[in-house]
Amino acid sequence: MTAPARLAAAMAAAFLMLIVLISAAASAVTAAVTSPLAGLWHAVTGDPGKTQTMFGASDYMNLIATAEHDAPSPQAAAAIAFAAAQIGRPYIWGGTGTNNPDAGYDCSGLTQAAYKYARVDIPRVATAQYEAGSKVELQSLEPGDLAFYGDPSFAHHVAIYLGTVHGIPAVLNAPAPGEVVRLDPLTAGGDLFAATRPAPPVTDLHTPSLTNPHTIPLTPAPS
Repeated sequence: MTAPARLAAAMAAAFLMLIVLISAAASAVTAAVTSPLAGLWHAVTGDPGKTQTMFGASDYMNLIATAEHDAPSPQAAAAIAFAAAQIGRPYIWGGTGTNNPDAGYDCSGLTQAAYKYARVDIPRVATAQYEAGSKVELQSLEPGDLAFYGDPSFAHHVAIYLGTVHGIPAVLNAPAPGEVVRLDPLTAGGDLFAATRPAPPVTDLHTPSLTNPHTIPLTPAPS
């Protein structure tokens, strides 16, 4: 092979390698943009006035990942993953995520949908969820536990406990009309009275991960 031919072959090989590297980089960028982690970040930062009322975007990311890891069962981890994928969705009274055009939730609609995804059936409304659940001490909460507000005769609100952020116990919830699914301090409601741990009926549920888009039904919240 002549020198010019060798040079041409080397240049062609280098060009081919460049194309491969560019394609790989593009695939990595696409995966990052479409992953649940990126979707979660977009939901939290898309409307910070509504989602970051108390906790910042990095707090969301760290707490949710830690809560999934520390959850006492695969069912609790799956419920947390589902609920986290709904961050930014609007509070809709009576909403279950599928019965309204905004795909919104009320407080107990969110908790029921989250545990339904985890294959744990719980009642539709907060008071019934409290009555049906296995009671746990408020001092012994674990990620995925349900926190109830009001009193035993009428629970007007329910939220999913995740853990602590900067020493502040936090819940994921659909708080009120005009608000969106977000993190709030556990005691924000002022009348927390009890907590339950939904009983897991199955043991073979794959624990989802925010870094695996195939295990979390993530539909980005409306921008």
